[in-house]
Amino acid sequence: MIEKLITRLDGVKRTGKGQYTARCPAHNDKLPSLTVTERDGKVLFHCFAGCAPADVLAAVGLEFSDLYPERPTYNKGSRRTAAFNPYDVLKCLAREAGIVALAARQIVHKAPLSETDAERVELAYNRLRDASEFMGVRL
Repeated sequence: MIEKLITRLDGVKRTGKGQYTARCPAHNDKLPSLTVTERDGKVLFHCFAGCAPADVLAAVGLEFSDLYPERPTYNKGSRRTAAFNPYDVLKCLAREAGIVALAARQIVHKAPLSETDAERVELAYNRLRDASEFMGVRL
């Protein structure tokens, strides 16, 4: 994933394993002020001149999604078509359950959900439902 970014930068120098410095493309950078690191499959970068990450990516024609690993695909009808890291699955399920719990708490306190929040709760529900169906459990 890191290659997608560093191949579009100028003045790239390797500073360690999975670590680089480069001139930031979002401003007129004379000396390298951008650090790029790959850690645990994630691309991390920071401009010490203060450029926003979205501006850095836009300057090289990338979006955040370009730096994410490709998602494994699966068939809802088949339980063994993709290998998922159990820790990552539990983290995702916990996040989705947390969204539903926060919305429930807001409703209990008689605070209305915005349309955006309601859509996100629906997405969380759909993801939880899909995960349970994938495991052969009906909600």
